[in-house]
Amino acid sequence: MKKDIISLVKLPDLLISKVYLKLFQEKNYLSIFLFHGLFRNKEESLLNLVDPQPWITVEQFHQFVTYYLDNGYKFVSPDDIVHGLKEENRYAMITFDDGYFNNRYALPILQKYDIPAVFFISTNHVLHKKCFWWDVIYRERKKEGKSTNEILNEQYLLKTKTHEEIEKHILDSFGETAFRSRGDIDRPFSPSELNEFLKDKHVFLGNHTCDHAILTKYASNEIKSQILDAQNAIHDITGITPIAISYPDGKYSDEIIKISKELGMKLGITVDYRKNKLPIDCQVKGCMRLGRFDLSGSNNIINQCELFRSDILVYAWVWNFLTKRYTS
Repeated sequence: MKKDIISLVKLPDLLISKVYLKLFQEKNYLSIFLFHGLFRNKEESLLNLVDPQPWITVEQFHQFVTYYLDNGYKFVSPDDIVHGLKEENRYAMITFDDGYFNNRYALPILQKYDIPAVFFISTNHVLHKKCFWWDVIYRERKKEGKSTNEILNEQYLLKTKTHEEIEKHILDSFGETAFRSRGDIDRPFSPSELNEFLKDKHVFLGNHTCDHAILTKYASNEIKSQILDAQNAIHDITGITPIAISYPDGKYSDEIIKISKELGMKLGITVDYRKNKLPIDCQVKGCMRLGRFDLSGSNNIINQCELFRSDILVYAWVWNFLTKRYTS
């Protein structure tokens, strides 16, 4: 229902954005973009090994990058944001959530255009070679002949639970082999692969908790453990300590922000649909509530990019109102 409402608002918003960009000078902001996995081609999406909705192809990722470069954007890293961005420029930051092995397909594009990206890692998936639960649900329910809407409803219901409850549900439903990967498409990085990946100067790592835990479901000590364990694991694997966190499912609160900052985080990335005003002062809470847009592989990439560039975003207001990721 929510997505139906947003879709209705999005079409006129897209038309407005096209008119806006022709008539007005775009304001200078930092725009952050969310990606998950990358398909090498459309055929991989038809294998039903992962939930394809938040994924795009390598070619679509290339279109996104060249579009923003052609329109005068400078791609930045977490370090660039913390050190300060000049107000006379427009900026973009690329983020990948979760830690899929196929994120490495982005590297040739990052190298070609000499641009950075930050990859937020859910560390227990890396350490234990464990598939992500939403992909398991999608893969197994598709085998049973369930519709996409039925699968989405089950995923939404499971998001109301802790990761322990979700994993028990999956093991009870599909057995002990459910979390094993079916190939390179659905698996996370291994520790050695992640360490090798980080050696490239264009790659930055971030914290995505150790279990992809939706932190608003947890007590203070559990929130701290989820973040700190991920910090320690990334440091043990790579020797670096992240300064940025992407809140799983975009859910966050003042308590989560406070704990994140106490554990050394300087940037907190949400999925609130909005641009980030300049200047960004990382000494205040604003740096822990950065807005972010996600792109859909099932829709025209250039149209989505034009929509995100507009300074009039009715659909974004509707999305943020309906989804409400912040808990006071």
